[in-house]
Parts: sequence; C-alpha cells; structure tokens
Amino acid sequence: MPQKRKTIGLALGGGFTRGLIHVGVIKALVKNNIPIDFMAGTSVGALVGAHYSVYENIEELEEKAIKSKSHAFYSFLDPSFNGGIIKGKRLEKLLTDWIGKKNFSNTAIPLTVIATDINTGEEVDIVKGDLVSAIMASSAIPILYKPVKRDRKVLVDGGLSNPVPDNIVKKMGADIVISVCLDNYNYSKIYKGSKLNIINVASRAFNIIWRNLSRSSMKNSDFIIEPKTDLVGFYSFKGYFMDKIDQKFINLGQKEAEKIIPAIKKLLGIDTGKAIIN
Repeated sequence: MPQKRKTIGLALGGGFTRGLIHVGVIKALVKNNIPIDFMAGTSVGALVGAHYSVYENIEELEEKAIKSKSHAFYSFLDPSFNGGIIKGKRLEKLLTDWIGKKNFSNTAIPLTVIATDINTGEEVDIVKGDLVSAIMASSAIPILYKPVKRDRKVLVDGGLSNPVPDNIVKKMGADIVISVCLDNYNYSKIYKGSKLNIINVASRAFNIIWRNLSRSSMKNSDFIIEPKTDLVGFYSFKGYFMDKIDQKFINLGQKEAEKIIPAIKKLLGIDTGKAIIN
C-alpha cells in the first residue's frame, strides 16, 4: 500500500515590515514542491497566511507588497484620539484591496489567526468570519492601533499571547511544524553607540521581552526559521519605506528556508524513493 505523506503546518510570527521574510520562506517551499496543509499566523504573519491560504499565489503577494508601498504608508496617516494613535480605517481599506472581501470559508488551506483579548489577556484563535477584521485584530499593536471589536470581544495584537503559534498548527493536525520567527535581533549592532536614555532602555526591554516570549512559544516546532536582522522598530519601518530593503527581506527568508528543504524532503520521503500520496 502507498504510504500517505505527512502533513505540514506553517506558523508565521509577527514582526511588522519584516513580514516580507515570510514571503521568501513560502517562495522557497513552493519552489521545492513542499506542501502547506495548515497555517496559523500572528500580526503580519496573519496577513501573509491569509493571502496565501486564499489565493495560493505567493508571487502576487510579493508584487503587492513591493508595489503598494505608497498605499501602505498612507494607511498610517489615519490619526485617532481614542484607544490608539492610528484609527485603522485606511489600513482596513488596504487589506481589503489586498485580500478582498473574503471569509475563512474561502481559504484553500485551513487557517487560524491569533489575537489577544485585551480585557482578559487570553489568546483568541480566530477561525471563522471575515478575514480582514481578523488580520486587523491580530495586528492591533496596543497604543499604536485602536483595539478591534469582534465577536463581542475587544482584541489586540496576537503577539502578546502567542507570537509564533506553532502549537496551533500542531493542534490543527500538522505532523511536521515549520515556524518562522522574525524576532532574532542582532542587539549589539542595533544599539551600538546608543545612549542608555529612558526611550532606549524601554525599547530594549520591550524587544527582549518579545524575543523571549517568541522563543518560549516555539516548543512544538520541528523546524525553526529565524533569520538574524538588525532592523527592528523604526529601523524596520524605515528600511521598508525608504531604504528599499523589501527584496532583501524576501531573499533572506528564501535563503534561510532553503537550508531546511533537504531535511523536510527526507521526512516526507521524497528523497528515499517511498511512494507518497495526498
């Protein structure tokens, strides 16, 4: 009897504009005919996961991310004085332009989007309803964006509760879990020569907490992709919008993913001559 292949789950972590690394990772998997059976995403990982799970066209998402920078920047110029600095209406329009008015029922690949209930602090796993509001909830960085009201809950950034949701894709049924963490910072290079004023200390403390939380959330991963980068916070924002770092991020993700392709193929039986069926 032919051996049924193992299923693969992809957990995509948060990381703002560094999310282009996710695009490169998926490009490498697609190029090498590695199937993706389940996806879970937090923040920008939710955006990348939602687009790919609906359209299964990573080149289209890459093109949108690179060519729509002006529209993406415009989405930040949406001031609010209640609940967050940015209202989010322009971001909602941008996401609708990218994703369309799609629901979870429109996904070709099962998807879970991670958010956090601001009132209870509990993780909220979104698996139904419209995709755009789910992505906005998962990406609602406290103070920066207004919380999103959805399903009688007030939701904020999923990174506060599960920054790299590898346990979710495992629970969804994945035999092999691939996690992509965007929080592998080169601290010595980022902060070299900077003074320890209040802002820098607070920034470093936040980044350290986030990094440690990301590490602790990847206990179910068979493979972890975490490219080292010195672009974080404002530098990540500047790199995407001003320094044309977008293609470098994509290439970095693709390069790092290529390193684990032989091991994944071996687990799938591709290199062993075993018969594999879907």
